[in-house]
Amino acid sequence: MAHLFKKLGISLCLVGFYSHQVLASTVIKQAKIYKIRNQVDINYKSRPNWNPAKLGDSITPKDSVRTGANSRADILFNEGTLVRTGAGTTFRFPQGKRRFELTSGAALIMIRPDQGQSTINTPQAKVVSQGTALFVQHTPKNNASLIGVLTDSPAGLVKVSSTNGDVTLQLQAGQFVSIVQGVVGLVEHFVLPMFYETVELSTGLGARPEEMEAMIANEPPEAQTTIRAVQAEAIDPLQNQIAWLQGFCKLNVETANISPLLQLLGVEASGARVNLEIPETDLSVIPFRSLSGVTWLGNYCKQNQAFPGLERNRKPVKN
Repeated sequence: MAHLFKKLGISLCLVGFYSHQVLASTVIKQAKIYKIRNQVDINYKSRPNWNPAKLGDSITPKDSVRTGANSRADILFNEGTLVRTGAGTTFRFPQGKRRFELTSGAALIMIRPDQGQSTINTPQAKVVSQGTALFVQHTPKNNASLIGVLTDSPAGLVKVSSTNGDVTLQLQAGQFVSIVQGVVGLVEHFVLPMFYETVELSTGLGARPEEMEAMIANEPPEAQTTIRAVQAEAIDPLQNQIAWLQGFCKLNVETANISPLLQLLGVEASGARVNLEIPETDLSVIPFRSLSGVTWLGNYCKQNQAFPGLERNRKPVKN
């Protein structure tokens, strides 16, 4: 009997091991476009022509999806990865394991936890993620890529490299980096609450559970599963940042007199006039160490914008 239980235990361990290996090496075979707004086109197998996309259209490796101005396409892959593309975006996935390419525009990519490695390429960057939510943007005009992270995966941080591999950085939730003309910038923190408030592509990952649940309910079942799995990993980084923001609020920051706070954050803005207008882009990635970021914080404190829906469900803040 003891021998039988030993063999059973070994078998279960092997099943678990091989199941994890299969999951980690999942091949993306196809995806479905399940949400379309305005102009969305598909290019099949790098052919010369583009065809208007329709709801429910399937794409396979080497097909490309392109969105026009004020347009959007949401794409669900066979293993559960969810990609939301913003305006002016060209996106494709090559043959093989979980790999994606973005040559212009912006995309928010949600990868379920424990799905293994994913690789995202832009003309300026290579991104390696172990199952997380992140956003990628590329602007061909100045050949600049921006990569930011929304969640922390237990499997490891997101690695971002220049295309030649000379520089590799690691990003955690709430951080982003830009690569312009091959030059890798500094890792910066961005304002997560502002991102969730202003970036439509992040719907379902915000701070008000009741509102988020109503939005998620409008998604297909498989997309709901992905969003909820990612949302569970997004809540702690957001809570931690809100707690940090509230600490700054105790400084009684006023937008008309923010010089002390600017100095504290190391922002040089002597005599500068601050403008809180948020650029109308697909990704409002505002660094804390910027005039816009500090001014947003001043207004945040002034309005006492404490996210009551989140506070009711608050977990202890991790140190």
